[in-house]
Amino acid sequence: MFSSKPYIDINKLIKWNVEFDLSLTNKTAKKGDVFLKEGQRCDHLFYIIDGFARVYYLDLNGNEITHWFCAKDSIITSPFSFLKRERNILFFEALEDTALITINAGQLEKLIYHLPELGEAFRHINAEFAMILSRRIMSIHTETAEERYLKLMKEHPLLFQKAKLSHIASFLGITQQSLSRIRKNL
Repeated sequence: MFSSKPYIDINKLIKWNVEFDLSLTNKTAKKGDVFLKEGQRCDHLFYIIDGFARVYYLDLNGNEITHWFCAKDSIITSPFSFLKRERNILFFEALEDTALITINAGQLEKLIYHLPELGEAFRHINAEFAMILSRRIMSIHTETAEERYLKLMKEHPLLFQKAKLSHIASFLGITQQSLSRIRKNL
């Protein structure tokens, strides 16, 4: 639900792959595939060419908590694992057949070496993502569940066609029963 397209898109990646001999790798994930699991080291940024994915983690009781949704033209990674080499706690699940390009740290460094402005673009992407995530966290404490639901419907209607209601409820920080009540009352 955050597009990297203003900064990076598939056409640029294809051009850079050839121009800088990056050897980027294409990957596919079938609907339901978990293409990154808790405990696996995340050695890549994943650029979604087409498809839809969910990022989630497990709470203390083993329940899946949806952290983020990723659509076409999104870049996802496990920042703690990719950048800090810490233990990965995230899962990446394809919610529909998904085509990806993987970019490892060496390829990313090579890209930024040849295109220093790309380093600045990644800083903008990270800052924008941090602001969106911060707003989302604050909304859990400053908006009602109904307000969060209506806002999500308005800003990301496609999400309701691609994700399960249980995933949406988890993303909103509510139970599926609460989501059903909200939907019934509207």
